[in-house]
Amino acid sequence: MSARSDDDTVDHIIVGAGSAGCALAHRLVRDSGLSVLLVEAGPAHSHRLLRVPKGFARTVDDPRFSRHYPTAPSDGRASGEPWIRGRGVGGSSLINGMIYNRGSAADHDAVAAAGNPGWGWTEMLSAFRALEDHGLGASPLRGTGGPLPVEVPEPRDELSAAILRAGAARGLEPRTDLNASDEQRIGPIPSTIRGGARISAAEAFLRPLRGHNRLRVLDRAQVGTLLFDGRRVRGVRLRRDGAVRDHFCRGEVVLCAGAVEDPLLLERSGIGDAAVLGRAGLPVRVDSPHVGERVLEHRGVSVRARLRRGLGRNRALGTGLGLAGSALAYLARRGPLATGPYDLACFLRSTARAARPDAMGLLTGLSVLPEAERLAPAPYAGLTFTGYALRPTTASSVHAGGPDPADPPVITPRFLESEEERRVTAAVLEAGRALLASEPLRTLVEAEEAPGPEVQDAEGAYRYAMSTGGGLYHAVGSCAMGAADTDAVDSALRVRGIEGLRVADASVFPMMPSGNTAAPVMAAAWHAAGLMLRDQ
Repeated sequence: MSARSDDDTVDHIIVGAGSAGCALAHRLVRDSGLSVLLVEAGPAHSHRLLRVPKGFARTVDDPRFSRHYPTAPSDGRASGEPWIRGRGVGGSSLINGMIYNRGSAADHDAVAAAGNPGWGWTEMLSAFRALEDHGLGASPLRGTGGPLPVEVPEPRDELSAAILRAGAARGLEPRTDLNASDEQRIGPIPSTIRGGARISAAEAFLRPLRGHNRLRVLDRAQVGTLLFDGRRVRGVRLRRDGAVRDHFCRGEVVLCAGAVEDPLLLERSGIGDAAVLGRAGLPVRVDSPHVGERVLEHRGVSVRARLRRGLGRNRALGTGLGLAGSALAYLARRGPLATGPYDLACFLRSTARAARPDAMGLLTGLSVLPEAERLAPAPYAGLTFTGYALRPTTASSVHAGGPDPADPPVITPRFLESEEERRVTAAVLEAGRALLASEPLRTLVEAEEAPGPEVQDAEGAYRYAMSTGGGLYHAVGSCAMGAADTDAVDSALRVRGIEGLRVADASVFPMMPSGNTAAPVMAAAWHAAGLMLRDQ
């Protein structure tokens, strides 16, 4: 049995308090007189480890803070690899790499040109600048005074200096602000860190609204299905503390549960491909063939090298004495624990014919044991270069396994099936090797640990990527926007075939942004709030 109270009716309901949901709720409440119910399946967290940037090495595998979705095996693996997402108010911003990478201007203009007016670079730049409180200061390309801190560290150590000089020798322009250029470049990584502490979406967007009478955050509440009045969505049915309850809204329900959970909720509510719904024992309300399809994900591949003794951070993070010193330094919010997983990033063209960078590399003075069940530093000084093709085209799928949210989803990952994706992946692997072999970095490198001499061509790089590489938890596109009647949502993010329902997160991206997805997701949600306010 479900129950309701008239007191439960609000203007809008947002499902999912991750990066998108928090940003959307912030702007709706701040810029209007509207009331919002923000519903999150996970708990509200206050654990100190979540504030430590390097703490991700523990939180990403901790079931209190993360959820590991099982997947089907992909080519080269005997078993599926989990798709990991954050669990709790703040979503994946609780456990991600904190990299603030906007994607390129051309990415956003391509989305608009594909039949999605209002999603070009001009509109998205406005959203990015409104979000930001950028440590480098305001400029035509950066914002200050927004709710989201963005800091760019100043690399001071010998290894970082050598990497930057080696990159310059390879034709990569050193840039302090990597987001201020779409050319080949290398520089320190902009991160959602302030004063040595992770700033999650909950911290940035919800804390300023704490105590606000027009925002209610309902944690530990699993939404099972949407509630309808004819063709209009009126609310959600959820389970919390063992009780089922219905919550209603006067305006719209907005799904911000992420590229995995959004299609699952739509399908449990009867919105999806009729054949898929039938196989899962679900009724058909709207036959929407692309729900859960056309999912894009990055595939990372790494070069690991052994460094001269004393360089990098393996000792500081992998030995008892080193960890003690790092913990002591962190009391003042300094040292290796106060920075993200990677220190530097580069964007490069896989070939001179490429119109713009099509590959990315992330670098850190740390190497981990590849065989370890959880992230663990190797017992030697190390350097890791993780690269990937920026704009994958091979599509995966995510579908509901049944009518209950507890039913395991059916996630079928696919990677690198096109010749172009394989070529770029091989090129970025070679670029990582070439960078490590360039002066002055080469004098600091003792030996390549991986991939090893057996990987020398595109086929070898593909097999290496599939057997030892991994998805980067950047999945997008499971409810992609588009102009066709068969696209799940339109350019205003309204779900086709239904009224009163939108999707506003990574699910709606019809193309992969060039890089990490957290920043574009928050900007998309910010822009979505503007669309909703315009329609009031």
